[in-house]
Amino acid sequence: MKRILLLIIFVVSAFVINAQQTVMFAQYYNNTIVYNPAISGTKSYNPLVLQSRQQWMGFTGAPLSANISYHGALNNRSGMGGYFEHDRTGFSNQTNLQLNYAYRVPLNADGVNVSFGVGAKIMYYYMDFAPEDLPPGADPAFNAKALDNTIGDASSGIYFYGNNFHLGYSVVNMLQSSFNKEVGDGFSKNIEERVYYGMAAYMFRIDRDWHLEPSVLIRTLENAKSEYNLSARLFYMDQFWTGLSARSNSSLSVAMGTRVNNMILSYSFDHYFGEISNYQNGTHELTISFHFPSMVNRSYTEFWGY
Repeated sequence: MKRILLLIIFVVSAFVINAQQTVMFAQYYNNTIVYNPAISGTKSYNPLVLQSRQQWMGFTGAPLSANISYHGALNNRSGMGGYFEHDRTGFSNQTNLQLNYAYRVPLNADGVNVSFGVGAKIMYYYMDFAPEDLPPGADPAFNAKALDNTIGDASSGIYFYGNNFHLGYSVVNMLQSSFNKEVGDGFSKNIEERVYYGMAAYMFRIDRDWHLEPSVLIRTLENAKSEYNLSARLFYMDQFWTGLSARSNSSLSVAMGTRVNNMILSYSFDHYFGEISNYQNGTHELTISFHFPSMVNRSYTEFWGY
């Protein structure tokens, strides 16, 4: 009975909620290109970022997400990048590959810039049922091949930034592509819902060694309430940092990180409040990023953060 209940939960989450969406990592500030293509090429270095998020430890079939991204400048005005990610929740799997292009326009002599970006994405979505996990009898909504399809979509964004702030807005799944396959008798068309992201951050320099960075990431879906992640990180000598995040999913995230040469290693733990805390042991997230030298002579300001 428990297996059947879990099966129903995951199938409903996969099809009724209009397909999977981009994962909101607790450490979103370490991999912002995932949420806004306009950020591509806006650094004086080329960042390679690897992220992994294991949600709800101890809960069978809990979401597991992994992401790798890279971007850099093509010249003093344009940049390219992209990311590859995989998200698994129970029997539901989605793999995305996105490529971005961005064009930057200087706004003033103080180093404030605006960048415009577009992205093209390929998504592979499938259900991976084991025979022993299927209910008895024939049911088109509960079979190993309930969904197995590939589609494409697009995103766009705008990004304002200087040496101590950034502000961005983007739209993901602009085309609202459909997997064009109904599950069962019109159960769902599995449409990728359009998602809107807003992000902002500001760096307060306390003194020569310490600085504080509050930031926010907001996600809005057309048929759901907005979600947010409010964070604050305290840095020491740009080598060590710790942070705290409050999220709209009734969780609190504690993070810490360190920088060694061109490598940054950071970890965060999410604690959930409410009834769900009785069924899981929190969420673990790990980020490893590398800053590779850019081959382009960069003469404009970038947002300081990493």
